[in-house]
Amino acid sequence: MKSRKANSLLYSSGGFTFLESILVLSIVSIILSVSVLKLAAVEEKHIAQNFFYQFSNDVLFAQQYAMSTKHTVSIIIVPSHHYYRITQGSFNEVLRRNYHEDISIDPRTMGTVISFQGNGSIQKAGTMGLTYKQKESFRIVFQLGKGRFYVEAV
Repeated sequence: MKSRKANSLLYSSGGFTFLESILVLSIVSIILSVSVLKLAAVEEKHIAQNFFYQFSNDVLFAQQYAMSTKHTVSIIIVPSHHYYRITQGSFNEVLRRNYHEDISIDPRTMGTVISFQGNGSIQKAGTMGLTYKQKESFRIVFQLGKGRFYVEAV
């Protein structure tokens, strides 16, 4: 008697069919693909904002590094290859950072080199233009004095 009950439990038809399993898996995959598409749009929206955040932190880092070492520190921007680097002197590269290829930087009056003296003041004031995907335009303004700068939408 016990063996018959064990066999009936082993071969019971209480599970899901193959068609039901495929249907549930397809619904789950559709829901996940929609959420991934929305995340890509959110990431695309914040590329320029993240660049400004990172670039601002790197400018402040270069300024503080110049003050702590009492030597000139430069940020050299290479717009054609989409990166910038922070150097102390001619050969000592402190940091190199790539940025998104859809961001284009126009040196305008600032040029491609931003230098901070050993006391933290900037050597040259000026502006830089920045566009993202030819849609959003910004201007980065570096002021004389203690190396202050700000970003404004154009």
